[in-house]
Amino acid sequence: MVLATMQNTKGKPKVALWDGLLPVSVVPPAPTPGGWREIEADGKAMLDGEVYVAMNRFSVLPGMESGFEQRFASRESTLASRDGFQGFLLLRRDGAPDDGFTHSTLSVWRDKAAFEAWRGSEDRAGKPKPGGGGGAGGADGEGGPPKGPPQMFAKPPEPSFYEGILVLESARGI
Repeated sequence: MVLATMQNTKGKPKVALWDGLLPVSVVPPAPTPGGWREIEADGKAMLDGEVYVAMNRFSVLPGMESGFEQRFASRESTLASRDGFQGFLLLRRDGAPDDGFTHSTLSVWRDKAAFEAWRGSEDRAGKPKPGGGGGAGGADGEGGPPKGPPQMFAKPPEPSFYEGILVLESARGI
């Protein structure tokens, strides 16, 4: 197993740092007395998952970063009203990415079912903020058909999903 890992690893691990933008969070339930949960761990049975994390990594073309971030900033989020939602962050890579991904979304849910319910809903994209312009797209200014959003991505987004156990969170949420 160690030999296989050495053959597949391309150098030492690289740190990827991110700036958290546009946080959306719900206040978590009151902490348990003493601040710690009582966990029964016998070393054999798996602990139950406490959260479901959905991430989507984006490779935004150079010069399009501000427009990409504005698409999120100009939308009125409905996430906090969704059952099972716990938090969201738009992440911007701090420094040059070695894997091509400049941005990521991170959303935390009570469980996969809550995430899937939101994903299947009609309000998942949010609505334009009042007076916010609605983000990319719109008329071309000459009475023509609406323009679509500009080409922003070097490659399609890549989703990834995780189940978290033994969650630590602040009193303010994410």
